[in-house]
Amino acid sequence: MSAAVTLALLFFFSVALKEVKGCSCAPGHPQQLFCMSDIVMQAEVTGEKIIHSGGIIPGMGKIQYKIQVIEVFKGFDRINEIQHVYTHEMSSMCGTKLGRGQYLLSGSITPEGFFVSMCDYLELWNKLSLMQKENLKYRYLMGCTCMISTCIEKPCQPSTKNECILTDWSYLWPFEDGKSVHESACIRHSDGSCSWYEGTGKPSENDTMNVSEV
Repeated sequence: MSAAVTLALLFFFSVALKEVKGCSCAPGHPQQLFCMSDIVMQAEVTGEKIIHSGGIIPGMGKIQYKIQVIEVFKGFDRINEIQHVYTHEMSSMCGTKLGRGQYLLSGSITPEGFFVSMCDYLELWNKLSLMQKENLKYRYLMGCTCMISTCIEKPCQPSTKNECILTDWSYLWPFEDGKSVHESACIRHSDGSCSWYEGTGKPSENDTMNVSEV
């Protein structure tokens, strides 16, 4: 790799990192965040409680949110473990504030419980477009064995057949609806190749891998 390309990549990633209230999150396509999460669900937040760590540094506790699960999109076998959702109290540790209402929640199972953060795919449910909701239900899981990568030097060509390429990450944060990058999903076809899908409804079973095979 040439020095010029190396510098270009370093500049790209330095610009790409989004800092929100002291928390730095690398941008990612919503499907990437979906696939990296242990659980993704639609849930209603009905209450909160601050749990202090007992340490000498204020704000180092966590917030416990009481939720009512409405629909699960990933982590079906682990959802019974979830009684509450947690986040760090401090925004500098990527903690996030959730009000009462319905949310798309994604995050990780830890020894302390199910944690969400600013860097996860979190959004008020009524702010998601119809296409984004369909992606969550029908398409994202079909592409979790695909690879989503970015290209900063055109022309851009996939290096493998299971790769979907993004040519513009500038709209990946925040996850505003109406942006084409948020409306598309990278799905795996029956021949093992992957490509962007922007149709409506569930992709044809004849053209995609069965979810049990992914």
